[in-house]
Amino acid sequence: MTERRPLMTPLAAVTPPRHMAHLVASRSYLSYQKDELRDKLKHNPYSYIQVINPDASRDIDTPRGTPAFFEEVRAEYDAFKSRGWLVGAEEPEWLVYKQSTSSHSWTGVVCNLDLARCAEGGLRTHEQTLASRETLFTSFLDAVGFHAEPVLCAKPQGSATAPASSKVMAETTSQPAHTDFMTADGVRHEIWRVPMHSPSGKAFSDTWGCEDVLYLADGHHRLASSHRLHKARPDLPGAAHILALVVPEEDLTILGFHKEVRDISMTRESWREALASLQGTCDVAPSKHGCDVPHVPGQITLAFQGESWTLTRRPGCDAATDADWVNVHILGNILGIADARHDKRLRHLPEPQRPEGGWQAKAAAHPDRILVLIHPIPFSDIRAVADAGGTLPPKSTWVEPKIRSALFIHEFNAAP
Repeated sequence: MTERRPLMTPLAAVTPPRHMAHLVASRSYLSYQKDELRDKLKHNPYSYIQVINPDASRDIDTPRGTPAFFEEVRAEYDAFKSRGWLVGAEEPEWLVYKQSTSSHSWTGVVCNLDLARCAEGGLRTHEQTLASRETLFTSFLDAVGFHAEPVLCAKPQGSATAPASSKVMAETTSQPAHTDFMTADGVRHEIWRVPMHSPSGKAFSDTWGCEDVLYLADGHHRLASSHRLHKARPDLPGAAHILALVVPEEDLTILGFHKEVRDISMTRESWREALASLQGTCDVAPSKHGCDVPHVPGQITLAFQGESWTLTRRPGCDAATDADWVNVHILGNILGIADARHDKRLRHLPEPQRPEGGWQAKAAAHPDRILVLIHPIPFSDIRAVADAGGTLPPKSTWVEPKIRSALFIHEFNAAP
C-alpha cells in the first residue's frame, strides 16, 4: 500500500534577515491609504511594497495587471535577494509564528500544504471564488514564481493530534525567538525556526505533520489560483504546494462583517411594513442597545431613518448562519440585492473599520442608508458549512490574525 503524503510539510522559506524583518515585511497592499502608500514607497526602500510596485522606483512603461508587469515584479524580487534583503533557508524548516497585540495573541505553524491532499478534502473551504480573480492571480503566480503571504488555516479543535501538537508548540515558544520585532501599528511579531531534521523538527512532523484535515479561514482565491497553477505547470516542483499559516481553531479571532445599503427608495412607513413581513422567520423589536453589534448569535441589528431594531431569528430557521439569513431576507427579499458581490448599492464593513463614535455615529451621520450589524459567526458554524460542502455569503467573516507579506515566502521553482 502506498503511504499517503502528509498534508503539512516543512519548507525552505525565503525570509528577510532578522535585523531587517521590520523593514521588509508589509501589510496587504490594499490596506494602505494613498498617502500612506506614497510615504512608504518614498521613505522605505526595503519594504516589500517596493517589489509589487516596481514602477515606483523604475521607469516602466507596462500596464499594471499584465504578465509583462508581473515579470517586472519578479525582477524587483530578484534584486531584493541579490542585495541580501531576502534570504533563502538552506534546508526545510518548520516555522512557528506568533503575532501579538495589546489585547490578543495568535500562535501557529508556517508550512507548506500539499495541494493534491487539499483537493482530496484535506483543506475544506467555505467561500466561493470569482473566475476573473482566479485568472489574474494565476497569471501573477506564474510570472513571479512565489507566494509571499500564507493562506490562513484552522486546525480543528479536538483533533487527535491536539495534545501532542500543543506540547511541542509550547516547548518551542518557551525558548528565545529567532526573530522578534514590533511594527508601527503596535503589533509584535515573533518567529522560531525549527530545522526539519532536528529533534524538535521531527516532533513537529510527528504531530502537526500528521494532521489530516484543516479548514481554510482566509485566502480562498490564493488557494484556487494555486490549484490552477499546479495543473498548468506540473514542471514546477514548488507549485505542488501552497504556503500556509495553521492556527488552532479555538485561537482564531472571528469578527463581524456588516452591511451598509445606499440609494434606498423606501419611506419609513414602507420600511416598517417590510420589517413586519419578516415576522414569520424572526421577532422584530426596537433595539434596547441602539445601533450596536448584537451580543449573541441569532440576532441582527438594523438602523434606518434614525431608528434601530433588533431581529431575533426563530428556532428552526432554515438559514445556516446569520449572514445567510441577512443575505436572503434583508438584502434579497426586501432590498432586491441579488448579487452581494457586485451590487453598487451594497458596502461591506468589517468590524475593525468601526468608526470613531461607533456604529451609532455612522447610522446618525447617514440616516438615509440602511445599516445591518451581524454578530460574528462562530467558527463551529463555519466548519459545519465547510463539512457540508457549502459556502457562506460574500464578506461574511473577518478573521484574524492578518499576516504580513514577505515575512515568509515560498518559491515555486524550488523543491518544496
